[in-house]
Amino acid sequence: MIIRRIQQEDNAREAALIRAPFDELNMEKRHTVYDDPNTDRQYEVFQSCARSVLWVAVEEGRVVGSCGVYPTEGLPEGWCEIVKFYVDRHCRGKGIGRQLFVKALESARFLGYLTAYLETFPEFAEAVGMYEKLGFKAIDHQVGQSGHTATSIWMTKELRSCHFTDDNMKWKVLKSDNIIHRPHLDAYSEQVELPNGKVFDEFYHLHFDPVVCIVAETEEGQLIMERQYRHAVKAVLTEIPAGIVEKGEAPLEAAQRELLEETGFGGGQWTALGAEYAQGGVQDNTMYSFYAKGVKPIGSRHLDASEDIAVHLIDKAEVLGMLMNGEICQAPISPALWKYFALYTDLLR
Repeated sequence: MIIRRIQQEDNAREAALIRAPFDELNMEKRHTVYDDPNTDRQYEVFQSCARSVLWVAVEEGRVVGSCGVYPTEGLPEGWCEIVKFYVDRHCRGKGIGRQLFVKALESARFLGYLTAYLETFPEFAEAVGMYEKLGFKAIDHQVGQSGHTATSIWMTKELRSCHFTDDNMKWKVLKSDNIIHRPHLDAYSEQVELPNGKVFDEFYHLHFDPVVCIVAETEEGQLIMERQYRHAVKAVLTEIPAGIVEKGEAPLEAAQRELLEETGFGGGQWTALGAEYAQGGVQDNTMYSFYAKGVKPIGSRHLDASEDIAVHLIDKAEVLGMLMNGEICQAPISPALWKYFALYTDLLR
């Protein structure tokens, strides 16, 4: 038996697997997954959602079980739903279901969810018992908008074990002098007091404007990469398009403008990947990252006076190899690429 991600050719078998218990137990079928039209296209449903996965168990070439993770519409921020947990009746009692369910919980943690939610029926009492043993607790109401309003058991489990209490770690600024004030850069010399009462008279704090970076994938599936000389490190670096957020711009507007100015590409579907501090120890600026899917040439490049950028369209597997080898070494850029490869490709799976 192997466990793998659902494939398109599994759709018919997966739909039959999902509907079988409702027929076996003569259960209510209206307003359940049984009459949900998406039940017949599970591959497409999960393929179209980055922070989701549907695992299937395959025995002798046949799908015999499934369990997945999905951010059902209407769930609170940080929640996911554990979905499509079904095992062929001839394969129950072998531990396949538990393996699938535990793997789905591990995926939920990997995908960054904080709480797992599920909804089910009294007829699936054996499964409910397993949920309880794995730490799920019953709640008294349905959450989210799955559309499966016939369910009558709802449960949740907290996925993160670590909790931080940080209030007693903050520093107090006693004095702050702006010692450098230039376009896009301010430097401050600060006197600070630590929570233990110690005072440091000279802590340097740098303020830069926020920046954006873009993982841009062309209509042909290549990634837009750049080679640019970076004078501070005296080296030519491999990067993704990036630039400063100008005053009055939203990060997405800045990202779209920078991609067009540096590469001549635009359009496509844009998704926020996240926001990170460039170097939180001494700098306060944020880098916003975006994934732009299906971009194409739409205009001419407009480089700044100091920019000399070589644009390259590179196969995504080759870019991943460059990232693994340390050839892409701009710290704020790496998280964007890792998130892209983890969430939007199969190359790390």
